[in-house]
Amino acid sequence: MSAACARYEPRPIDPATTAQAFAARRLDAPELREAVRDVAPQLAANWPPPSWSRADLLAAALVQNSKLALARAQTQAAWARQVGAGATPNPDLNLQSEYARDETRPWLYGIAFDFALRTPSRRRLDIDVARLATTSARWQLVEQTWGVRRALVDALGEGELARRRVETLDRLLQLQRQWLSAQQRRVELGAEAPGTLANLRMAVLELEQQRAEAGRDAAGAQAALAAVLGLPAQALDDVQVDWSDWGTPPEAAAAGEAGERALLARADLAAAIADYAGAEKQLERAVARQYPQFHLRPGYYWDHGIAKWPLDVGFELPLFQRNEGEIADARAAREVAGQRLLAVQAGIQGEIEAARRADAAAVTNVNAAQRRLDEARRQAQHAEFGLGLGAIDRAERLGAQTLAVRAELDLLQARAQAQLARNALEDALREPLSGPELALQSALHRDAPATNSASTDGDRP
Repeated sequence: MSAACARYEPRPIDPATTAQAFAARRLDAPELREAVRDVAPQLAANWPPPSWSRADLLAAALVQNSKLALARAQTQAAWARQVGAGATPNPDLNLQSEYARDETRPWLYGIAFDFALRTPSRRRLDIDVARLATTSARWQLVEQTWGVRRALVDALGEGELARRRVETLDRLLQLQRQWLSAQQRRVELGAEAPGTLANLRMAVLELEQQRAEAGRDAAGAQAALAAVLGLPAQALDDVQVDWSDWGTPPEAAAAGEAGERALLARADLAAAIADYAGAEKQLERAVARQYPQFHLRPGYYWDHGIAKWPLDVGFELPLFQRNEGEIADARAAREVAGQRLLAVQAGIQGEIEAARRADAAAVTNVNAAQRRLDEARRQAQHAEFGLGLGAIDRAERLGAQTLAVRAELDLLQARAQAQLARNALEDALREPLSGPELALQSALHRDAPATNSASTDGDRP
């Protein structure tokens, strides 16, 4: 019997040690490569990559994100409760003794057991309730996995926008300063009034502020990305991210089929379905508990020289209440779970429709911004020709070039909105629609139950 007993193994956590270990984490660590191999063997074969795609970073986040680690531990805890629900309860053991002074054999010795008997139907209900809780926890883990992907894409998108804004603002700031210098020269020659310099100086100051804000946004995006990856921010200082089609996502050809799947089996909907099924089972169990519970109490007594074998049967009698309180609570909980399920499904439909419209509108906005940039560039080319012909001076050419770069900045912002709209569409569908992450689709759902039937799913997480 002792061989079957579990042994306690202490595993203390030292905050100083864990902090040092976290500070030493790197994307090129060999242990991270081995962990990624379990998620995406094709990525681990060339680890670390020269430049990091969204798939590479997502694979690292899936194995190292602290929130996902917590969600997996919670799923294991739900599984442990499921195991306990199916276990047969141990009996109570009672030892008795009695001394009778006037008896020839004065001592009485006794032993008795108390077995709380569950009917097969009650045991099945307990197991079903626990199994459904495990199923819900696993779907919540899948939803948490997608949440990590969402946070990763958001951080990468903010970083890409900030980086491109810095580059564009640097060019624009250089042109704006040159334009200001040329305009000052015109004022000195008497060709312009001094008051024309005020707006140009203000424009330079505004661009300097925007440049500083873009740098701040880039640093914030790197910190956010590091948090998703479970790394210190400095570990990403030399990391090159490859997102070449940022701001110009391809057409979402698979959005229709993905939308149909999301309306029936998105992870948060599947969790709500499991919660409702669990609420139904809890109500069924509450109803079953209004009937008597049996206790079997066999024993043995050496009663002053006489051997006795008692067998007692006990009942929990429903004399004062028939479990009305638990039944009412369970019935109300089922109604809440049902309304939550319907609300989640309706919300999914609204999210998908709104995201599709926003995605289409963002494409139209990008096209308009592109036409405006094309026109600004034509004006800059005309200004270049005019300068060569002597029709305009250098300040006017710089003004035209500055307007063209400002149009680039507007197009960059429009593309950022288009990327955000595509991210929102993928988020509503809970599926990536393009890019290298398509190869990790199975990894995003690897913790999902094998079937949507919550009453039959009992696989260990």
